Amino acid sequence: MAFEYGAQKLNIRNPFRFEGLVRSIRGLIVTAIGVYLLLQIQSLLNTDKTSAWVSLILGGLFVGAGLKALGGGLFQMMRFFVGRAAPASLSKNVAREAVAENEPSLYTASTLHNMLMSKSNPTFVEPKTWFARAVHSVFPNLIVTPWPIRNMAQVIAMKLTKSLVAIAAFLVASLVVYMAFAGSTGGEVGSTVVSLLLQSALFIYLALVWVKLGNPLSRNNMTRLHSFNSGGLALVVIGAIAIPILFAQGWSFFWDVQSPRDQARLAEGMPLLEPVFNTGALLTLAVIGALITAALATVMVKARIGMVRIQTSSSELNNSWRFDLHPRQIFTTLRDLVLMQKRQLELPNRVYLDKNDTGEANRENEQFNGDLIAEIQPTVEDIPEPQALRWARIGGTVAGQLLMLIGTLMLWLGVERGLDHLSAMQQFGGKGSGNASTVIEQLLVPAGGTVAIVLAALLLLGFGRSIARICHLFWSEIFFKSNLFDLHCEGTVMRATHFRGADRHSASSEQDVFSFDATYFALATEAVSSTFAVSGQYNLEQPRYLLSLNNCDGFINSVVGDLENQFRLRNEEFREEKRADREERLDYIRQEQEARRTGDMAAQGLSRDPQVALSSQDQGILEQGQDREQVARWEGNSND
Repeated sequence: MAFEYGAQKLNIRNPFRFEGLVRSIRGLIVTAIGVYLLLQIQSLLNTDKTSAWVSLILGGLFVGAGLKALGGGLFQMMRFFVGRAAPASLSKNVAREAVAENEPSLYTASTLHNMLMSKSNPTFVEPKTWFARAVHSVFPNLIVTPWPIRNMAQVIAMKLTKSLVAIAAFLVASLVVYMAFAGSTGGEVGSTVVSLLLQSALFIYLALVWVKLGNPLSRNNMTRLHSFNSGGLALVVIGAIAIPILFAQGWSFFWDVQSPRDQARLAEGMPLLEPVFNTGALLTLAVIGALITAALATVMVKARIGMVRIQTSSSELNNSWRFDLHPRQIFTTLRDLVLMQKRQLELPNRVYLDKNDTGEANRENEQFNGDLIAEIQPTVEDIPEPQALRWARIGGTVAGQLLMLIGTLMLWLGVERGLDHLSAMQQFGGKGSGNASTVIEQLLVPAGGTVAIVLAALLLLGFGRSIARICHLFWSEIFFKSNLFDLHCEGTVMRATHFRGADRHSASSEQDVFSFDATYFALATEAVSSTFAVSGQYNLEQPRYLLSLNNCDGFINSVVGDLENQFRLRNEEFREEKRADREERLDYIRQEQEARRTGDMAAQGLSRDPQVALSSQDQGILEQGQDREQVARWEGNSND
């Protein structure tokens, strides 16, 4: 929806202020580091051009990433522009004054009617796959959360399951490898090499699983409920079985083709090469990061589940009507008078269904029916949040930005150490190859530590980004409260003709009077819904999810009562008109009687001099018509 300015605000606060503040601080620090690196280029050009080029590339990356974080954070802290058409409608708004909406609708008018009628909520879709059912068995109330939260929870559960399967397979494979190589020639070397390979493979797999987390607030996550099948887990199990076997068989083949001399060198050099690989530390970091991410997501999801008390109830009212009105007045009066008086913040109501055939009901005993579904303008509902959710969200936001900042600093440190290793390699090249143990201890082992630092930096950046996205999901949810009203009415229309005048043969005018005999069924509920805001121009242009439906007997009684009062008021107006017309006719008859008694009809104003306006021929015809009219009036023949 486009932004529509109005002096009367909707009181929707900006939910991203704290998140934007923390993000801006990180962006400012990273930008300062990048500027510092760029300022070093001039002095480095005269001494070390390689360092100058590295500072240029790294400084440019840091400045770009820092400005992006700083700009995004400041954007989140700025004013939250919300138009008066917010939030999105539950279904397509068919009201005359409806604005153009581009948001996807999760419901239809038929769905809303079925919700109220059957007292159910189709928002809470049943999980389909076995994995989704397993997740909802562990968290039984996860089904009553909006779709983005359900999708995120299932993604975290799938990542955790894959990680546990991979770790279990790694432990089993390590035990099998140790037993397979025990007592064999070169078994200790083979066990060490295969263990390092398994640790590297597990680290890479865990990093790829946990670092890659899509945007929970993407349009796909908001409009679709994802289901996970067993295909991904099957690949994990197959890989966990096949990869250790391939590593073991490959090492056995490599060991067998080596000469005894080369085997002796490998056995002698392996204890020196083992410290080069820091796979154990990296694997531990990956496991700790995964546990922290999963723990934060679990705490926030469990706390969010209990925020809204889920109900699926609605108020009902049915009765019969019989009024001297055209049946079209039922829906026009309800929509344009009664429900218009129930508006919130002077905003037009959302009309999701306005369909009736009362405009064609003009014949005697003709059937009619119609339906109207409307929603009163939703207002912001401040639902108290649990302390666990509040502090987990704040702590997760700070932790996510802090991990990304530490990852940036470690990346800078790793690059600086890499330049030192490059200088050391040049020194070793100038002095000769030297002793192998010296090269390993003074060059390869520090270089392995630097590679571990860079990998750890990338891992921390990925974990920080994932945690920040998870927390952003829980910052962005905004709750609303509104009333939904559904009316179905059908009945029969009756038509009668009222004549103004002495009788139907000499009437001066005719009037068709309609009345209807109808039966209605009204439904109403007080709905609690939520949507997920985003920063920027399309802040509230997201679908809205119905969470809870509560009874609202007072609202439905007020609407139907006001509608019937309007009907009675219109009926009373018609009766007053008929009463006035009847009194006018009686007064005319009394004047006629008085004129007959006195014989002076012209003096009483009941006749006029025929010589003034008519010829002699027309005078006879007029007198005959007047006599016939007087007799009819005297007899009182009127179709009242």
